[in-house]
Amino acid sequence: MTRYGIRIIITAALLVVSGSTTLCFAAPDLTTPDLAAPDLTTPDFASVADGHEAATLADRRHLHEFPELSGREFETQAYLRDRILETEGVELIDGDWGTGLVAILHGGRPGPLIAWRADIDALPITETTGLPFASTRRDTLSGGRNVGVMHACGHDIHMSVALGAMRILADLRAEMAGDILWIFQPAEETGAGAEDMLAAGVFADDRMPRLALALHDHPTIECGKMGACPGWSSANVDGFELVVRGRGGHGAYPHNAIDPVTLAARIVLALNDLVAREIDVHTPAVISVGSIHGGAKGNVIPGSVTLQATVRTQDDATRALIKEKIERTVRGLAAAADAPEPELEYFWGTPSGYNDPELVAAVLATARRVLGDENVITYAPGMGGEDFSRYGREVPGFQFRLGVGRPDRPMTLHSPDFDPDERSVGIGMRLVAEILWDALRRP
Repeated sequence: MTRYGIRIIITAALLVVSGSTTLCFAAPDLTTPDLAAPDLTTPDFASVADGHEAATLADRRHLHEFPELSGREFETQAYLRDRILETEGVELIDGDWGTGLVAILHGGRPGPLIAWRADIDALPITETTGLPFASTRRDTLSGGRNVGVMHACGHDIHMSVALGAMRILADLRAEMAGDILWIFQPAEETGAGAEDMLAAGVFADDRMPRLALALHDHPTIECGKMGACPGWSSANVDGFELVVRGRGGHGAYPHNAIDPVTLAARIVLALNDLVAREIDVHTPAVISVGSIHGGAKGNVIPGSVTLQATVRTQDDATRALIKEKIERTVRGLAAAADAPEPELEYFWGTPSGYNDPELVAAVLATARRVLGDENVITYAPGMGGEDFSRYGREVPGFQFRLGVGRPDRPMTLHSPDFDPDERSVGIGMRLVAEILWDALRRP
C-alpha cells in the first residue's frame, strides 16, 4: 500500500508450534527507498540552516521577551509580518485572520500544496526564569485581574522554528517541488484560534493543502530528539458548569431544607463512578470537577452550589455518550433528593487530535535521517488538548513533539520557570525544513 510515499511490505510465514499452525506477520518495512529518502537529491540543509540560525535565535529571544495573551497578539503579528516580508519568495495572504497571519512560499517546481502551522499566543503566568530576555510584561484579564505574561508553553519556539524553516526553504525554493502554506495562528491557549482561522477560509478551495503539519515543544523529551504518537494523540476538551439547586435553611434543621451541598457531593462521587463503571475500560475518559462553590457561612444551608468540570475523551462516540450519561446522572440524583432540576450548561471544546499513521511513518523516515534512529521516539496518547486537531479533521495531519528538555533539571509546560534548551531552535528549523521538503516530493 502506498500513500505519502509509504510502501508497507507484509510478509507471512506458517509456523508449526506444538502441533498448531500460527500465521505470523512481519512488522511494516519503514526503510524502503521511497519512504526513507526523497525522490531527488537532498540539498545541503545543514549549511543553509547554519546561515540562518543566529537570526532565528534572535527571533526567539525577542518573541519570548514580548509575549501577548490570546487574541491580543498585535505586536507579535507585526513582528512576524516584518520577518516574513524580509524573506524572499514568501507572499502574505490577505484574509480575516484576526491577530494571525497566513503566507505562502511558492516552489520553482510543480508539486502539491502542504501546510505548516505555528501558534503565537502566550499565557497569564509571571516568569521566574531570570533569563536576560525574560518577560516582564503584565496584562489585565477580562475579570480585572492584573497578571504577568509569559511564553510558558514554548510558542516562541514554535514561531522561531517556523521562521527559520521558512528562510531555509526560501533559499532553496528554485528546486522546491510545490508550495507551502504557513499559518501563524493566534489563540491556541483558549482553543478558539484554529476554529477561527478555518472559518475565515484558511483552507479555502484554492488553498486546500494535501496535508497539515506542526510541532509542539516538550520538556519531557531531551533536546536533539523528537517524539511521535501515531493515531489518537490528544483528547477532546469539553466541560460543563452545573448549578445544583436546593432549598436553603438553618444548618441546625436540615430536615426543613433541601441541601444542595450534600447533593453536589453525591454528584461529584457519582461522576467518578460513571467513568469507572459505565465507560469501556479500554476507552480513555476523564471527568474532573475542579471548582465547587456554595454557601457563605457554616450554619446556613445555601440555596445553590455551582460546579465546574472538564470532560476528556478521545473518540467521537465516547464523547457523545459521556455527555448523555452526565445529564442522566445529575438529573436523576436531583430527582432522588426531591430537589429542583439542576441547570447544566455543557460545552464542546477542542476536538481530539489524530495523527495520520501513514503520514507519521513518512515524517519519521525523514526525522531518522536528520536526527538518527536513536533520537526518534514514540510516546503514548495523552488527555491534554491542542487545537491543531481541527486542521487534522480537514486533511491528514501530524503534530510531533520537539525535544527541548535539559538533562540537568526537570521542567514542565505552563510553569513560571519553563526554560527550554535553546539548541532546539537550530535543530528544529532544519528538521522542519527537511520534513516539508520531503513531504512535497513524495507522490
